[in-house]
Amino acid sequence: MSNLDEYVEKIKQHISQNDDMSELEIIRYVYIDLGKRFSFNPEFKPFGNSKRNQNLYKYHSSKLTDLEECMETNLVICKSVAYILEYILKELEINIETVIESDDYRKCAHVHNIIIPKEGETYAVDLQEDMYNIQAHSFTKNFGTSVIDEKKYVINRAKQEQIDRKIGYIDDENYYSDDYIYLLKHNADFIDNFDEKARFILENIDVYNNPNMGYIDRQWHHKTVLEEIFTKKEFNYYTGNGKIRIIDCYKDINNQRHYVNCISVQTKNGTEMYVYNKKEYKYCKMDLINFARAVQNGLVIHNCNIQGLNKVLKQLKGEKEER
Repeated sequence: MSNLDEYVEKIKQHISQNDDMSELEIIRYVYIDLGKRFSFNPEFKPFGNSKRNQNLYKYHSSKLTDLEECMETNLVICKSVAYILEYILKELEINIETVIESDDYRKCAHVHNIIIPKEGETYAVDLQEDMYNIQAHSFTKNFGTSVIDEKKYVINRAKQEQIDRKIGYIDDENYYSDDYIYLLKHNADFIDNFDEKARFILENIDVYNNPNMGYIDRQWHHKTVLEEIFTKKEFNYYTGNGKIRIIDCYKDINNQRHYVNCISVQTKNGTEMYVYNKKEYKYCKMDLINFARAVQNGLVIHNCNIQGLNKVLKQLKGEKEER
């Protein structure tokens, strides 16, 4: 039996053991469960290039062999996860379509799903955009939205929360982690010094410990936190020219690629580096000299500029040659 069919059977067994589940509850359960399972493929973004991305995008299709590979690796892009969700829900006799966003004219246009329920209004779901929310135990922002106006919800937050309690995604002791972001922002507002504020946020950025969270999913979650707390001048994910910058890094060890979440902060004393520690679930501060030594030892920085790094690397190279 294929991985897809095994998954469908597992869901069918869950439904039979919970025979009062409505169609919406089944959809929501599968959505959350798959969101916990999958990671966005970092070789598509941020470590891909235009040619590689187009090839990968074309490769992902509704063919079972392609979907099976994603079920095996648990790595997806928007297109593949949409087709997987479509396959599974259709096997559960739910009316679902996979669509390309009408106003996206890129060669790798974004793909999501439309649900046509037995009762009620048609609505959109976008699992790829919600995977990092689910893995961070946040409220999903892309489930049950209007197909006409994506800023409006057909299935409101109260209804989604009711279902999430029923299916066990949240309870009174483990509520949506969004509340933690509001608390973090509240505490940060009392810190006037930018350097101290940045360090406080980066050292306390995660409340929900998820060791299996994918590289880019974690990055997107942290992006959301930083955008809530800092101004565009201090942090701008899309231009990458703020005081706080996300740095894409990896290191190849024994022919296996390890991705490293890093952030640089421009302080009054120069550049400070923060490297994410998966055991402590926070960014740990590292001075630029030690970060440069890590680069000398094989850490690769991908398409990012770190102010002052080249100067330090030249200094270290000169010191090595003098020995």
